[in-house]
Amino acid sequence: MSGQGAEGSERARVLEEWLAERMGIGPVSVTGMAPPASGKSSDTHLFEARWREEGGERRLSGVLRAAPTEEGPFPSYDIPLQFHVMDRVAQRTRVPVPEVLWLEPDASVLGTPFLVMRRSDGEAPLDFGPSYHAAGFYREMSAEGRRALWTSVVEMLAELHAPEVRSLGIPGLPGGGPEDADPGGAPLAYWRDYYLGWLKSSPDEPIHAYDEALAYLESERPTDARTALVWGDAKLGNVMFAPASEDPSAEQRISAVVDWEMATAGDPEMDLASLLVSDARAQEDAGERLDGTPDESELVGMYEAATGAPVRHFHYAKVFATFWRGCVQLKVMRSMRARGVELPEEIFTESLPVRTLRRLLDL
Repeated sequence: MSGQGAEGSERARVLEEWLAERMGIGPVSVTGMAPPASGKSSDTHLFEARWREEGGERRLSGVLRAAPTEEGPFPSYDIPLQFHVMDRVAQRTRVPVPEVLWLEPDASVLGTPFLVMRRSDGEAPLDFGPSYHAAGFYREMSAEGRRALWTSVVEMLAELHAPEVRSLGIPGLPGGGPEDADPGGAPLAYWRDYYLGWLKSSPDEPIHAYDEALAYLESERPTDARTALVWGDAKLGNVMFAPASEDPSAEQRISAVVDWEMATAGDPEMDLASLLVSDARAQEDAGERLDGTPDESELVGMYEAATGAPVRHFHYAKVFATFWRGCVQLKVMRSMRARGVELPEEIFTESLPVRTLRRLLDL
């Protein structure tokens, strides 16, 4: 099964039986199971399914997305929430998302809940090893093409943030239910718990810059921020563009917005800041910023033009985005060190998130 070994072969066999039962058809053949180039936090596999029906062979290019069976960078993975978010976003907005087909909440089938969605055509700019500023179609585009790409992503965010979050009726969305007294507080509550209970060895462990950032986020949280559906992991690496063109100057169209595991109700400016912070990491990885990539003021201006409303709390949003992205990075590095990987101390003390928090908070 495409180099997946015995475990992959067994997974394909179980998926074959599950698909046949779910679709009410005869035998199904699942081949080509392989992880995608990006999207590593969940257990994600691309696959091809084939079966015969009256009239000939049928096929499905699908994606299996499951919670990881081993410890990942997050304490838990809500696969049903991801399914419901993509389903409602597809129904209620014009944001392109993968077509979700089936949800299996029973962990006994594959050892963890999972969903199946249709594969979306296109390519996402990779933001690591090397990043899109260093290689790939983003680097090969013209400056005008890059600016058009960013404009399309910001306009997509404006479309996502437009509906009143409770009107979407997303089951299980943090802060999104009628019983939530403080819907805008869900993101900070999650990352406070992540930091104190999942990342730190004990709540009293001092971590410079992060401790100060959390104190700032708790004391300075805006009281008049708007609440919308927040994508969460907003970055170019989670946007697929299609069709691929042989002309580097051709405009790239968004084919799918992926990775909704961090979706929540919250201040939509958090997504805009996440785009900015993730691009800073991609620039540092490449050692340069390509022409056509918006700077902070340009990015904010693009969002204000798309929404028709002012961005009011962007400094706070930048601290928030830097804090949570830094927490995840620190968790991954600590896990690597615990497995025996030798890492220099400056990776912990002088990382981009730490340096950015020092600057934002005047530390």
